[in-house]
Amino acid sequence: MDEDAIYNRHFEVFLLWACRETGVVDELLAGTEGTAALAAGAGITERAADIVLGCLVELGYAERADGGYRATESLRVLDPEADVLDRGMLPHRLDSLENYMQLPEVMRTGEPPEHTDAGFRNFVGAMATVEDVAVREIVTTVEHAHPRPDTVLDVGGGPGRFGAEFARRGADVALFDRPGVLDLLESHHADLGLDVVAGDALESLPAGFDLVFSARMTTSFTPADLRAYFENAFDALKPGGTFVCTERVRGMSEMDNRFAFHMLTLTDTGNTHTADEYRSALEDVGFVDVEIDDVPRTEFQTVVGRKER
Repeated sequence: MDEDAIYNRHFEVFLLWACRETGVVDELLAGTEGTAALAAGAGITERAADIVLGCLVELGYAERADGGYRATESLRVLDPEADVLDRGMLPHRLDSLENYMQLPEVMRTGEPPEHTDAGFRNFVGAMATVEDVAVREIVTTVEHAHPRPDTVLDVGGGPGRFGAEFARRGADVALFDRPGVLDLLESHHADLGLDVVAGDALESLPAGFDLVFSARMTTSFTPADLRAYFENAFDALKPGGTFVCTERVRGMSEMDNRFAFHMLTLTDTGNTHTADEYRSALEDVGFVDVEIDDVPRTEFQTVVGRKER
C-alpha cells in the first residue's frame, strides 16, 4: 500500500470527521437498518452512505448487527455522553483537524479558533492518553532530580496521570488546576485519592512543597508568563525544594516545531521555548543549579531548578 497516496495519508481522520459532522456517527451509535436508513437519518446520499459504511466496517468502526449496522467500541468514543477519560485521543484529533482548516485565518489574525465545551472535554480526554511507560519514565527522571519527595504539587495535573504515579511511590500529592478542569474530573480525582486545589498558576500557588511539578503546560505561556509561573513555583517550594517541568524544549525535542505549530490552533500565545529561555526565566526568580535534560525514551525534556536551603 502506498502510504503517501492522497487517499491513504489523511483518509481515516477525514472520514471520521465527516461522519461526525454529518450525523453518520450518531446514526451508528443508535443503530441503523442499512444504507437507505443511514442516508435518510444523516441527510446524505445513498451513494455516500454505501461508501462510508464500507470504509467504517473495514477500519473497525462499524459492524453488521441484526440486519443493519452499529458502532463498535472504537467509534463509541465519539459519543457525546462518553466519559471524558474513556474518549482517548480520537475526538481531539477530529477537533484538531477542524481547527487546522482555519489556520490561514489564524495565521493572519493571531486569534485561535473558538473553542467549545465539547472541544474542552475532548481536550481533557486527550491529555489523559499519555502512555504508562512515558509517565513512569518522566516521574523516574523527576525523582533523579529530587529523590522521593514527601510532598508534591502537580500543577496543571488535569487527569492526574502524573500525580497518581507520584502518590503510588509514596508522596503526598496535591493536584492544582483550573476550576473547570477540577469540576469536570471531580469523581475521577476522588477515586484516585488526590487532594485538589483550584486556581491559576500565573496568579499564585499553594505553598509548602518539596517538589513542584508540571508537564506539557508551559508551551501555552509567553516568556513573561514563564517568569510569572516560575516565580509562583519558587514561592510554593520549601527551602531546598525542587521545581521540575517536563516539556518539548525547542532545539532539543524531535517534536518541538510541530508542537509549536499545533499551538497556533489552541492559544493566542503558545509556543515552544528554548533551553536558554527556560534557564534565564528560572534564574531570574531565584532558582539555582538549573539543568535541562532529555527524558529517556520520550520526546520530552525535564527543566529543573532548585531553591537554596
